[in-house]
Amino acid sequence: MPANTKYLSSTGQRWLKVSAGILGGYLATMAIHNAIGVVLENKSALILTTAYSSFFLWVALMILAFLSKNGWKAWGGMFLIIVVCTIIIIFFKA
Repeated sequence: MPANTKYLSSTGQRWLKVSAGILGGYLATMAIHNAIGVVLENKSALILTTAYSSFFLWVALMILAFLSKNGWKAWGGMFLIIVVCTIIIIFFKA
């Protein structure tokens, strides 16, 4: 039995979701961990945190991107995470 077409996304939306999940999720994961590194004073804790949690966070962000109805909203969410973490990094570096 074929899938109902109202639940399928177009090719363009599919590529937006895939790129937001893989590339955007990775960039957001690294931005989050860099922001944690700037805020924390103990750098050995950062290495331990990044080593274990980056993969799980990346997978969670990928899942969130694919659950999105619109690929542009998925990219917007990733972009928002990256901008907030960048502001935190800039604020704590100064």
